[in-house]
Amino acid sequence: GINAEYGSRTQSQQVTVPPSDLNSIPRSSTITRTSGLPSPKKDVIRISSSLVEGVRRRGIKYQTSKDVVLTVLGKLSEEYPEWNDQLSNLCRALSKEEDMLSNSVDTLKLEQLFEHLTELTEDEQQRGWSCADDTEEISTMLSDLLSLLTNANPKVVIHVLQSLKYEPMLTLVQYYQLESRKNLKRQVLQVMYECMLIQPDPICSILLTSRLPVQLASDIQANKVMSLLEQQCKVFCACLTYPNVMPRNHYDQLDELFISHLLTAIEAEEQPYDPENLIPNLFLKCILSLNIHYKDLRNNKVCNVLKSRSHATVLSETLLVSFNRAENLTSYFPESEDGVRKLMEDLFGSPDTAELFFTNDVKVLLEVLHRNIIDRGEGDTDRVYFMRLLDLVVANTEYEDHTHYKYEIYHLLKQVSEEESDDRESMSEASRILRKHQILAT
Repeated sequence: GINAEYGSRTQSQQVTVPPSDLNSIPRSSTITRTSGLPSPKKDVIRISSSLVEGVRRRGIKYQTSKDVVLTVLGKLSEEYPEWNDQLSNLCRALSKEEDMLSNSVDTLKLEQLFEHLTELTEDEQQRGWSCADDTEEISTMLSDLLSLLTNANPKVVIHVLQSLKYEPMLTLVQYYQLESRKNLKRQVLQVMYECMLIQPDPICSILLTSRLPVQLASDIQANKVMSLLEQQCKVFCACLTYPNVMPRNHYDQLDELFISHLLTAIEAEEQPYDPENLIPNLFLKCILSLNIHYKDLRNNKVCNVLKSRSHATVLSETLLVSFNRAENLTSYFPESEDGVRKLMEDLFGSPDTAELFFTNDVKVLLEVLHRNIIDRGEGDTDRVYFMRLLDLVVANTEYEDHTHYKYEIYHLLKQVSEEESDDRESMSEASRILRKHQILAT
């Protein structure tokens, strides 16, 4: 029956719901012990939806509320087999959900909140010469919107945004640009970020092709309020790391001055307005996110700015630690490219940027690469990446001065090149490195 599908939960999944007053549940002539629950489709959708909403009124998230209802329905089916068909209909209605989207309470609330946001954005008089302090009102509206996005059925959010042709996203961008109150700007960014998490495609593309990234870059350079700066960096990185093509004019505006500001702040001493020293990590993520979009090393503004610097100690050390731990600092979405690996390959792609790493750091990196090549089996694309980076490290650093791990590296590459397997790419890469760097064999 439906118990196997909906009724079993582990102890850690149990959700305690405060007891309801059973006397408050209205009796209906359509519900009897013998006839069961009403079966018409609209009644089934209405009842299943109202059950979930009843649990959600306790402050519980949509998905958890749905799980609670499904568990209760499963238990009822077990206790009252004669209701099994009707209860199964309710469970199926909850599983399909499509029929609930247009008429749900959350749909109406979202539409009203987005409409209110549009009115605020278009209210030029209030923004230019405010007649009343509406900060609390707007803050409450944005809090309600964020709460809905966080707790509602994600399919409802997507349904509303699609029905409005995603115009609310551009309204959010416009309002962020027009609003001067920092706390409200922070809340708007929180709403944008939650929308990206719910439906990264196409929302990340919409935001990336808007003025938002350029506006955020400008604000990041000027802002010294950490609670706002954290949100600015998070949204900037998220909309850049989802795999989309950045508009050409953004490359001109996210320029060397912006990159230099980030790098200088990363290497600077702790700032009074940043007592927890969060800026190096926040700004490194911005660097990594932007660098993902440079496919040609010759035109890579991040690397070109780094070439002009005499040192980048904090950046290089942080990169190496993250690389060693296999931490992807740009993993905002499953589809996001690994920004740490990308920048490591770019930096060791030229002697001018490879020299930013100290000799001891290079030695540690060689050991890390050796270990990772060993750990990857035949056919693993990561193995090719690590061998390619190994080639760049040997080629573009002063490796001949120390030849660290030469014996281990040579024998590992020799072993890979002579494998009897279908992994032709790894075998070819290992053979190429051995031919190119005769120093490894001497």
